[in-house]
Amino acid sequence: MGLRLTLHDGDRVLLDLPLSSQEWDSETRSLVARELVGVESDLDRICEVCDFFSNKRRLQMVSHMVREGDSSASFTDLLRVALNPKYISDLVNRSPRKGFVVKDHHGYRVSPAGLGSFLLLSLGTRKLLEEQDSINNDDKSFEED
Repeated sequence: MGLRLTLHDGDRVLLDLPLSSQEWDSETRSLVARELVGVESDLDRICEVCDFFSNKRRLQMVSHMVREGDSSASFTDLLRVALNPKYISDLVNRSPRKGFVVKDHHGYRVSPAGLGSFLLLSLGTRKLLEEQDSINNDDKSFEED
């Protein structure tokens, strides 16, 4: 059995499926097809999330806020990461409708939706890439003896 994507809300499983389509049974294929129909209706929102996190400087600032433990930072803290006040303004102004990063009287903070999206995209993708690299490095079947 290979890698799986599993998303829980407490004890409730929201999504659980193998990441290899070769492992999908008919029930899983049907689930994926239904979910992708839903994705079609949310393409604009999904693209907003991808657009927001496609900027390296934004990722660095969000990563900094999350690493510090409370998912927040002052303007001065972010300036050390961003090096330019314009990038900090961009962090809030480019945040999707859900307000992934918000500014309040304490400074800047990552919202729950922002944190979830950030972790899925950064940690999830990184682990997937690491595993794929490991599989590719272990698989020498393409090499001649």
